[in-house]
Amino acid sequence: MTKNRQEKVNRVANYIPDQEVTGAKDADLLVVGWGGTSGALTLAVEEMNNEGKKVAYTHFNYICPLPKNTGDILRKYKKIVVCELNNGQFAGYLRTQFPECPMTQYNKVMGLPFEVGELKEHFTKLLEK
Repeated sequence: MTKNRQEKVNRVANYIPDQEVTGAKDADLLVVGWGGTSGALTLAVEEMNNEGKKVAYTHFNYICPLPKNTGDILRKYKKIVVCELNNGQFAGYLRTQFPECPMTQYNKVMGLPFEVGELKEHFTKLLEK
């Protein structure tokens, strides 16, 4: 029964939309977010691209199952940062699904939202590595 249930969950991926990426098409860094992180992440990525830095962004609305094209997206980027307002559960999940994709994490566990400035500072450091 467990295998049957998992097969049913996996089939849901046939009915959810493909994952979309915004920002620079030839980005050096992919920012990954989900849940309530959308506003700050979107603004940080937009500002960085306006400053001439190449950053892309994808925001997940579907997690289990993931959109079918998730692997294709993640494999395209050399640098990926998963930003979460928790201890990094989504980053851990993505690593189990796509172990070939090197990902870093940016976590904030303070009961406060991300600030655009702190995100830009962290993303800039990642781009410089």
